[in-house]
Amino acid sequence: MAKLVNTVPSVSIDECARLIELTGETVTYVIQSSPGQGKTSTLKLLAIRNGDKWRKPGDNYPTDKYQYVYIDGGTLRENDLSMYMPDRETKTIEQYVSSLIDFNDPRPKVIMIDEILKLPKLLKPLVTRLILERYVGDRRLPDGSRVFGTSNYVSDGVNDTIEAHVGNRIGLITMRGPKAKEWITWAGDNGVSALTRAWAALNDTAFASYKDSDISSNPYVFDPHSTRVSFVSPRSLEKNDAVVKMWEVLGFDVALAAMCGIVGQAAAESMANFFKMNSDTVKPDNIFADPIGVKLPEKTAALFMTMFNLVDAITTNDEMTNAMTFVKRVSSKELQSIFVTMVYAPKLHKLAKNNALVSQFVKDNPELLV
Repeated sequence: MAKLVNTVPSVSIDECARLIELTGETVTYVIQSSPGQGKTSTLKLLAIRNGDKWRKPGDNYPTDKYQYVYIDGGTLRENDLSMYMPDRETKTIEQYVSSLIDFNDPRPKVIMIDEILKLPKLLKPLVTRLILERYVGDRRLPDGSRVFGTSNYVSDGVNDTIEAHVGNRIGLITMRGPKAKEWITWAGDNGVSALTRAWAALNDTAFASYKDSDISSNPYVFDPHSTRVSFVSPRSLEKNDAVVKMWEVLGFDVALAAMCGIVGQAAAESMANFFKMNSDTVKPDNIFADPIGVKLPEKTAALFMTMFNLVDAITTNDEMTNAMTFVKRVSSKELQSIFVTMVYAPKLHKLAKNNALVSQFVKDNPELLV
C-alpha cells in the first residue's frame, strides 16, 4: 500500500518494479528516494519478475525475454549511446563506437538510467529522446521495451535537477526505503552477517527518513541539512558488513575507524560496543542439542545475535523445530516474530513452511510478520 510522505504517496521498491512492469512500456518513470535506499536494484527485480536469469548489468542470457541495460547517468558520454554513421570505405551504415544498446539483438529492452537527473546538460537532449520517444540515434527500441531512471530528491541538494517540460512528460515515483524487518530479510539472503542484522533489528530508527519523520535527534540517517557525508542506509550497511565480518582480525580501533567512514560515527560507535557482547551469545549447536535447557541470554543484544546466528545455522527440519522451541521461550512476541520473519525468507522458506511450530506461530500471529 502506498504511504503518504509529505502528502506525496510513496511505494516500496517491489511496487516500483510492478508499476514499471505493467505500465512502463507507455510511461517513463523516474524513481526518486534518499541516497542509498536501493533504487538501482529495481533493474534486477524486473528481471526476476520477468522470470529471467539476469544477475548484473551486461550479464545477459540468450534465454532471457529482455535485454537488460544499465546506464550510469553521472558518467554518460555522447558515444555511449549508439548512433548510426556512414563508413566512408564501404559506403555502408555501421554502428558507431561501442553501443550500450545492442540493436542486433531483436529482444525488447529494459533500460535503467541511473542518476538520470545528474546528467550533464549537453547530454540531456540525447537522453530525452530515448526516454520520451524510445529512439537512440535513428533507431527505435523494439516494441515492449521499457525505459526508466533513478534519482535522489531534487530537494536533497546533491545536483539533481529536472526541467518542467521534461517533468511533465514522465512519471516521478517516490520510493520509500525499506523498513528494518524488510532489510533484514533481504540481508539474510544476501550474505550479510548475523552481527549486522542483529544491530539493524535493534536500531530500526536507522531506517528513518527525513521525508516522513523528525530526524533532528537521529544521528544515524541521511540529513540534507547536515554536513556529514557518512550515514546509515541499506547500501552503507551492506558495505560496512565487510568490516564487521573482520572486526576481530582488524582490531577494535581499526574497525571503528573504518566503520566511521562508512556508516558515520554514531552508528560505528554503537556497533562497536554492540559487537563486544558477542561473547554472551549461545552457540547454535548448543541450542539444537538442548533447546529447553540451554540458558537464554540476559542481554537483548546478545539474544538478537543468538537468534540471527541460529537462522544462519539451520539446515534441517529437526534443527528448525529445536530453534523454534528455543525462540518460543523468549518473552517478547515481537522478538519471536523477527526470528520467524527471517526463516520465512527465500533461503529457508521451504523448511519454515513445512515446520509445524513455525506454521502455528504464523497462524496465531499474522499481524506481527512483515
